[in-house]
Amino acid sequence: MEAFWLYLHILLLVFWVGTDVGVFIAAKWSEKTTLSMETRQTVLQLGMVLDRLPRSALTLIIPSGCQLAATSGWLDLSGTVLGVLWLSAGIWLAILWRGFLSADPTVQESSAKINWALNLVMALVVSGGGIYLFTQGQTPDWLALKILAVGAIFCAGVLLDLLFKPAVDLFLALAETPDDAALNAAYSRALSPVYIAVLAIYAFALIAAGLGVVK
Repeated sequence: MEAFWLYLHILLLVFWVGTDVGVFIAAKWSEKTTLSMETRQTVLQLGMVLDRLPRSALTLIIPSGCQLAATSGWLDLSGTVLGVLWLSAGIWLAILWRGFLSADPTVQESSAKINWALNLVMALVVSGGGIYLFTQGQTPDWLALKILAVGAIFCAGVLLDLLFKPAVDLFLALAETPDDAALNAAYSRALSPVYIAVLAIYAFALIAAGLGVVK
């Protein structure tokens, strides 16, 4: 079973980082003023569709990682704890996809708010857990550092959603005046910190993956 959990964990990382690169590129292309507004909107909408995969993978990365760590003997976790982790991830995933698939803006907004709140909780819990395991000294350093890296990913994700909202508002305003140079410049400026948060997520994901390989 260890090989299965390792395989699943790697697949989640691939879908997470791989599809997120597509979201990054879509956002960059939405800045292009040489494209028609309809094309820019389509590209950004495609990016938002692709964004469903990394967000889904993120909900499953913790239970799959804990399952792998428990199966490999690196963490002492009971079947009950693992079951709760998987159940919680399943509920989170259902909330996400209810928002993704609903045509009701109210449902979409509530789903996004719940997702942001859960990301914030995970940022605090996972980061705190990583610090505790690292200072406790009974868990391998590489595993504690990997958990800290995942906690940092959740922190960057919380920041990313906060930073992306102003950019989305500016892009919606551009639909009315797509040739407004000042508005286009403001949109690009709003996206700049978003890109930094995304690159931070990539960096922490690569660090977490690297720690798992060189252990």
